[in-house]
Amino acid sequence: MLILLLPAAIVGNYSLPAPPASDVAALTPSGTPLPTWVINGTLYVLQGGDSAIAMYVPRFENASGVYTITLRGGRVVVQAPPGVMIEDISPRPERVVVNKTGLYLYLTGDVKVTYYFFTVTVTPPRPPPSPTTPPPTSPPTTATPTPSPSPPPTATPTQPQSPTVATPSASPQQGQALGTELLIAAALVAAITAVLLLRKRGRGNCADLNETDQAIIKALIDRGGVADRSDLQEALGLPKTTLHRHLHKLAKYGYIKLEQLGGRQRVELLRKC
Repeated sequence: MLILLLPAAIVGNYSLPAPPASDVAALTPSGTPLPTWVINGTLYVLQGGDSAIAMYVPRFENASGVYTITLRGGRVVVQAPPGVMIEDISPRPERVVVNKTGLYLYLTGDVKVTYYFFTVTVTPPRPPPSPTTPPPTSPPTTATPTPSPSPPPTATPTQPQSPTVATPSASPQQGQALGTELLIAAALVAAITAVLLLRKRGRGNCADLNETDQAIIKALIDRGGVADRSDLQEALGLPKTTLHRHLHKLAKYGYIKLEQLGGRQRVELLRKC
């Protein structure tokens, strides 16, 4: 994780040292979240004249193309978007979800994930060559006998040439069938990976939330659906960074709305479990 110390500014404008693989979070020195945008490798932060701290996970590459990430403890959600193949993961996921945005794995404890990127390329079939036209054959030649008292000579007819027969190559239908088989094989690889990792499917409401997320929702319900961030932190006894991470997760999933009011942040409950 990269941690950037940002000088005081009304609206900060910074070139990121590495492309981000995660959302960029910016905080005031007191821990209050700040609005951020990343456009073409440039970070914009609405600082309001104060200094700030920005954090994000950078993208990285290696020569082998296979990557391994290790996370220590806690409840973890691993997302593999289309084009990412998970080669190995431990421990076994408690829950697996597959939809059009990718593969989601839910785990608890120390997590180790090995993965790589892949693409499926289908080569169009080549058109078959034109068949060879056989050359014309010469008709047989017959000699005309000469009138003579002696028996007329008999001419031997010339044998016609054998025509050349061209062997056509594979038909376009065979090439199309090969491309279809490649697509089906790629889909089967993705489906088999999800089935092998599947242990059980989560049921019920709030299946994507952990105990801390549900405790935040309950605290908002007890306060009529609206509370200041500082009030939630004091009531739940959570560190600022932990509360910040869970609030942004709940906002992303549509459970709450975060609103900045001056120097404080207001948290509003949008839907319950």
